[in-house]
Amino acid sequence: MKHVDVLVAGAGISGIAAAHYLQEHCPGKTFAILEGRDSIGGTWDLFRFPGIRSDSDMYTLGFSFRPWPEADSIGEGESIRSYLEDTAAEIGITDKIRFGTRIERASFSEASGRWTVYTRNTQSGERGSISCDFFWSCMGYYRYDQG
Repeated sequence: MKHVDVLVAGAGISGIAAAHYLQEHCPGKTFAILEGRDSIGGTWDLFRFPGIRSDSDMYTLGFSFRPWPEADSIGEGESIRSYLEDTAAEIGITDKIRFGTRIERASFSEASGRWTVYTRNTQSGERGSISCDFFWSCMGYYRYDQG
């Protein structure tokens, strides 16, 4: 079973911010990001209907380490998705993301002080697991598969 110091769940806004934090403040720690979808961006990748926009200003919602580059503070969905993809590439975390990897469950062992996270590949159905010392959930609060 593979082990990382920190396992981040989700490659949306929060997951990208978590990865940046780890690189800046914990450079000696290993980490991976599990993403159930095949793309970066979370909500902004999933929802692509015409007219989707942020309901918060992007100067607040965006990253302090890479400010929102557009003049309009209310971002269009496609612009936000591009911003997230570009940010992930710029900070060099894309290779840390395991796309198409759903988390089925996670359990903590008091004896070892580690988490074991059980996964399933969305394409092959293959199950796997990864252990970590710290499990950081950045999955948001919507269950899109439940409607």
